[in-house]
Amino acid sequence: MAAIIGPFLSLVLLGYAFGGAITYAPVAVVRESNGQFSSEFVGILRTQLSCQYGGVNCQNSYTLIDASDLASAQVMLRKGLVKAIIFIPLGFDQALATHTNTQVNVYLDNTDPISAAAITGELTQAAQQLSTRIQINSPTTTGINVILADFYRNVFYIEFMAPGSLVQSIMFASIIGGGISILEDKERGIIEGYLVSPLKQYEIIVGVLFAGVTKAMFSATTLFVLSLMIGAIRPSAGIVGYVLMFFTLFLTSLGVISMMTAYAVGATSRNAYTFTAFPINITLYFTSGAVYPTNGFPTWMQEIAKVNPEAYAVDALRLLIYKGAGLTPVLGDFAFLTVFTVIMIALATLAFKRAL
Repeated sequence: MAAIIGPFLSLVLLGYAFGGAITYAPVAVVRESNGQFSSEFVGILRTQLSCQYGGVNCQNSYTLIDASDLASAQVMLRKGLVKAIIFIPLGFDQALATHTNTQVNVYLDNTDPISAAAITGELTQAAQQLSTRIQINSPTTTGINVILADFYRNVFYIEFMAPGSLVQSIMFASIIGGGISILEDKERGIIEGYLVSPLKQYEIIVGVLFAGVTKAMFSATTLFVLSLMIGAIRPSAGIVGYVLMFFTLFLTSLGVISMMTAYAVGATSRNAYTFTAFPINITLYFTSGAVYPTNGFPTWMQEIAKVNPEAYAVDALRLLIYKGAGLTPVLGDFAFLTVFTVIMIALATLAFKRAL
């Protein structure tokens, strides 16, 4: 059964996740020019995905968000609230009205190269559509150039995957160093032996959880160093970013260790635990956005990602490592991870008290 379930889950989750069309990627629009042509351009952007103007993949690849000015849009991009900025400069309409070439500036979040590529194709298509319509209505060579600007340095795909690998190392440590170790102690009668120790119940529980966290943090830190050595991670973080990064790993470790501890204590045997633990790992990993943006998932996988702690950990790590983000952009991720961790600690405590 284990030989069937594991590969089947990998097939379904990876097959549906990897290579899916990017949908509803948030894109900010800043308009300094508000004439006829800029309105037509935004109109094409809003309707081209219905195939009326020959969209690239005829799906909702992005959703437009109006921004008041370029500075506020750039703040949104730094916080990870949008994947790109479309900047229509002052004089855009005047240039086209006088049959002069003009341009649209696009600032891309290139820390997500897959979403950036999908958005670029759609925006280029929209500019071509408007240029063609202008040339048909008035014989001219007037055109619109889309100027792409990477907001961050270029991030390779191996770097895109690296945060997910850090989180996965925590999950492996939780399964092996947390759950299986507890089950071995349970089978040997060691857990019952805790009762004759001078330790209080909560001290035993805290000791078990932080022993697992220590193993998980060692695994994640070692993998981080190895990733630095082979160039899989080229961080742009400062001192604050590193502190927040390791806090993210610690919070994730504590939450996942607590989850797997609660699960292991209630397991009937080590075989039963092992059989079910690794499918859980596969499900959490492939729905976390570690190997492909969550915007490319089918709807049912996106719903799983919304309650997947690994998805929030991966998002926070990408913001901190590659964007040099501070505390504010990752507050939402920290809030979810904190709530998740508190709930899992409570469940682990209840499970352990029953076992003791």
